[in-house]
Amino acid sequence: MDGRRWRVGELAKATGLTIRTLHHFDDVGLLRPAARSPSGHRLYTADDVRRLYRIIALRQLGLPLREIARALDGDASDLGASVRTQLDHVERVIADHHHMRQMLRALAQAIQKEHEPSVDQLIATMEAIMQGSHFSPDQLERARRRHQEPGFAERFARWRERCAALVAELRTEIRLETDPADPAAQALARRWNEAMLEMVEGDRRTLSAIYKKIEAKGPEAATQGILDAETWSYLSRTFAAGFR
Repeated sequence: MDGRRWRVGELAKATGLTIRTLHHFDDVGLLRPAARSPSGHRLYTADDVRRLYRIIALRQLGLPLREIARALDGDASDLGASVRTQLDHVERVIADHHHMRQMLRALAQAIQKEHEPSVDQLIATMEAIMQGSHFSPDQLERARRRHQEPGFAERFARWRERCAALVAELRTEIRLETDPADPAAQALARRWNEAMLEMVEGDRRTLSAIYKKIEAKGPEAATQGILDAETWSYLSRTFAAGFR
């Protein structure tokens, strides 16, 4: 049996995590060190290290900390359901993309042969494109009506400025190498989500569709330059770290 003990700084250095992250895991009850030194310093055992490994592995799946805690504390059904849900989603996306690729290949071949694609081919491709759309017809119609409201352009400009300021703060935390689980990063993620919810008038389904579009098209293209890839990656990790 491995009787070694690690201080929090030693474990942080060995794993590449920050001391602040390990403190946060302790504060929320996710990883409580099994022992303390006579002076009160945290001491991690081999079993603690094994649990930490599982925590990091589950975070890579995008699971929030509360769900990770349930999984590690014996509720394997919750973990299995989460993994199956993610797997079903990925498989649906792959199937949609495979179907779209077949449609586009058929059109490309027809154009290469200098043949005009048939009407049936065009209709089938348009249908596949619409099925792959990130927004429902109802969401698109509501967005169209909002764009036509008096004063929308001014409100949208103020919202962009607000988001740009948040992105600047996020980039500062990135430069400081602040862990996404840190309260400062979590507070920024919460403010970002509040700004997004304000723009979609509290419609979480539309917000989910926007995030899906960002993942699919890339942050710079999907947000017209508000977000870049590095900032979106950092923001996504703040969500995965347990943001509610």
